[in-house]
Amino acid sequence: MNFFRQMTAAPFPIVDNIFLQELLPHRAPMVMIDCLYDFTEKTVAAGLTVQEDNIFVEDGVLLEAGIIEHMAQSIALHTGYSFYIKQQTAPIGYLGTIKSISIDSFPQVGDKLLTKATILQEFMGVTLVSVESFVGDRQIAQAEIKSVIASS
Repeated sequence: MNFFRQMTAAPFPIVDNIFLQELLPHRAPMVMIDCLYDFTEKTVAAGLTVQEDNIFVEDGVLLEAGIIEHMAQSIALHTGYSFYIKQQTAPIGYLGTIKSISIDSFPQVGDKLLTKATILQEFMGVTLVSVESFVGDRQIAQAEIKSVIASS
């Protein structure tokens, strides 16, 4: 990673799209993160304002695939930011499996999607993560996702 942000006492929220893209392996039109709200060793809170031109928006609604991709990228953002803090290049990871998922409603264009991910277990490059997505105070989706770090 060649773009290092100046750390401050309270860096959140981070909305610098150039910096956020440095933390993710994804590129347009697949970038599904526009805000890093919070980060700890075991958690991340990421956001996306749903735009009309989003690849996963149809008839003004963010589809299931968009919600799932946002969840997966929130997990990737946790990895990217943790390696950024260590001043190391983040490894490439993949969505391993979706253990369970429930989507109760779909964000509309203009809605701000907030996803909170909590690491439940990590072992040999496989991470089990609990993910919850919200619009405002309303939970719209939840999942357990396994991600896998690619071996080098």
